[in-house]
Amino acid sequence: MTESDWVVGDRDRLTFDAFCDTHEKAWIGFARARLRDEAAAHTVVELAKVRVWEEWTRILRAKIPPSHAWAILKEEIGASLAGMMMNGEPLPTQPNVPGWVHSVRLAAERAQHLMETQGGNEQLYAALRRLSERRHDVIVLRYLLDLSDEQIADYLGTTQANVRSTVSQALDRLAASLGGRRGAGR
Repeated sequence: MTESDWVVGDRDRLTFDAFCDTHEKAWIGFARARLRDEAAAHTVVELAKVRVWEEWTRILRAKIPPSHAWAILKEEIGASLAGMMMNGEPLPTQPNVPGWVHSVRLAAERAQHLMETQGGNEQLYAALRRLSERRHDVIVLRYLLDLSDEQIADYLGTTQANVRSTVSQALDRLAASLGGRRGAGR
């Protein structure tokens, strides 16, 4: 989408640009984590931005605008994955040294259940993929993208307390999947 696609100087355009500037880093990071491809992540985010712009006046009236944009982003990621499947392309797999490994290991260390000698990257990746969509999203947003509970709550349209609870549940599930258990010193 180019600048000429919008009316430059329009108040809605300015708020839209500011909104995108605020959230685009997280959107791209999340899309990259799901699609495992930089170009595909940027394409999906651009498609999501087009849809967000199309619904911008409705999104502005929403109680939590970032959660509506987040839902659109998730739909575009899902459409991209479905398109890959329909075209017979392999779904994204783990790269050789994925960035998420460090982040999820950090989450695991905080949960006090994963030693460096336990499980390989493949086992960790598989455990992460077995999480429910909401738990997976919270782990990626918190530990991979380093977003605050407040930001995560806005994206997911929930409360900060619910985010903390979901993180705890996700860490419990990861621990169980990896054959460990969370310590009392959470």
